[in-house]
Amino acid sequence: MRRGNNNTEKEFPIVPESTPILPLTGERTVTSFDAQKSKNELRMLDVEQEILSFGIRRLYEAQAEGKLSDKEREMLSQGYTKRMREIKNSINENESVVALHELESMQENLIKLFNDRFDEINQKIGGLRTNLDIKPKVKIPKSATPSSEKSIEPEIISKKSKKSTKPKKTEAEERIDQIRSEVEKVLERLGQMETEA
Repeated sequence: MRRGNNNTEKEFPIVPESTPILPLTGERTVTSFDAQKSKNELRMLDVEQEILSFGIRRLYEAQAEGKLSDKEREMLSQGYTKRMREIKNSINENESVVALHELESMQENLIKLFNDRFDEINQKIGGLRTNLDIKPKVKIPKSATPSSEKSIEPEIISKKSKKSTKPKKTEAEERIDQIRSEVEKVLERLGQMETEA
């Protein structure tokens, strides 16, 4: 490793440690109010769907009992079946709104966890660089030859290759795994909704 001095200052520029690198941001398209409104609509649509299903079933029973002809049952059931289709479309739309809100909340949590963890690591790197009086090297261009890339920091590479044991997961990493699992469940539910539609 080279140490910073007057001769190497241009070759090894200092990256300001206080500046956040690669901050991630998310966008909110569905508010908590919108999601709650959709949940309420889903609850009412579910009840209405149940009522309509009962009505349609009763029409078929009336036909079987001889109270209605085929044509009369068909005529009476048209309004019910039309409304059932509308309800199904409304349910799909409201379920998508709720799922989008859940996914955006998970995305927000993941981004916060990542940014917090990244900032923590960045500060530790900055502190170690300051203690060791080491300045970050200029990024190697893609045009560099493989042989020249292999010659850079051979000691660090060999040390890394010796470490084979996996470190224990931190609390933040465990939380990310939990959120990832929740995201997969929501995505699976969205896939089922698309199949049903």
